[in-house]
Amino acid sequence: MIVLMAPQALPRVKETLRMGPRPFGHHLMIGLCASLSLPFTLPSLRNASPSSSLAPNVLPEKLLELLKENNPAFDAALGAASVERARAFLAGVKAYRHYPGRRDVHEAPVIWHEGTTKLRDYNPSQPAAPIILVIPSLINRFDILDLDLAPSFLRTLAASGLRPLVVDWDEPGKGEARFTLDDYTARLTSILAWVTKTVPAQQVHLLGYCMGGLLALALATLRPASIKTLTLMATPWDFHQPNPAAGHLLAELADEWDEAMEATGHMPVDIIQYLFALLQPFQSVTKFVDFAATDQSSMEARQFVLVEDWLNDGVPLPLAVARTCLKEWYGQNATASLTWSVAGHMIAPRALTMPSYVVVPGRDRIVPPESALPLAKLLPHATLHEPMTGHIGMMASRNASHQVWKPLLHWLAEHV
Repeated sequence: MIVLMAPQALPRVKETLRMGPRPFGHHLMIGLCASLSLPFTLPSLRNASPSSSLAPNVLPEKLLELLKENNPAFDAALGAASVERARAFLAGVKAYRHYPGRRDVHEAPVIWHEGTTKLRDYNPSQPAAPIILVIPSLINRFDILDLDLAPSFLRTLAASGLRPLVVDWDEPGKGEARFTLDDYTARLTSILAWVTKTVPAQQVHLLGYCMGGLLALALATLRPASIKTLTLMATPWDFHQPNPAAGHLLAELADEWDEAMEATGHMPVDIIQYLFALLQPFQSVTKFVDFAATDQSSMEARQFVLVEDWLNDGVPLPLAVARTCLKEWYGQNATASLTWSVAGHMIAPRALTMPSYVVVPGRDRIVPPESALPLAKLLPHATLHEPMTGHIGMMASRNASHQVWKPLLHWLAEHV
């Protein structure tokens, strides 16, 4: 049932003590192993033969020669440095878990509601403004698009004269427990139909972020006449680039977990976080070591905490969606091979004729440029923008406004 709700703005209540980084045990294990393991591996490295797995094609020959030297002073210094790094990592984790600041913004009013899905209006005072429908990922909450009052991507769009309507997926409820991507796309078509009926004779500017970009592609394929422009930000397409083996590995992991997930009907948040951690297994060490050395009263520290809170506040994925993501997208590369279909329609970017704007961050490690760039080449009327930011930095860094948001607004102004 669709329920229209009166505008309201109630902040989400969160626990006092942070439970992250999630999964907590995994992060501690990776952090401590990464910090402390090298001194214990020195004997194996020193005894490595040219035919072993540590041959020069894996480790440079000069490095192997250096490691083979018996240098007690070097060994002692390496051991002390490893312990110090482990302590810094633990100090960073502790500082994060006890940091007093929280995301402190009033949620935009809800103007449409179906199941647990809400549509939030970021410019309700300008009902006649051009609408940009923003679709975030199903895995993380939309908060990254409105992380803080300054900066805020959605509030910046509103300040420019647009009317951003963002899809707040929230956690799957009973109605979404068995949802497939077809079901989520059907929900988007319901939203689009409601929006175009509420604002007559107006096409909608459509924007998708990360996984939300693939949902936006599906919606644009099903309802092209209602879409004026299409913006895709850090949207994956070729899941076998730059490392095909990684995609196959994720599909194999899904097979191993499938039976356990069948019992719950969803992929738990901690498993999703674990998979993301696999993409950059040692980044969590470096970022918490750096955070331990950061002035805790600075805006830099607050920004770090807000992003970490967002990362740790994920939502579970319905099992059918998880299977599509891991087995079809990563395992079979169904998107790039043009075998991915939604509601019986093949998702073929070449068929989309509306003006498109594709943002491919040059420092993205979650959606590498090699994965996202082929999509820009397939869209017939695409403008490609390659800012030197990361995946999350595109929305939550000091350079985001200048490098990403302003160029996008300039392009949108040409089509409004």
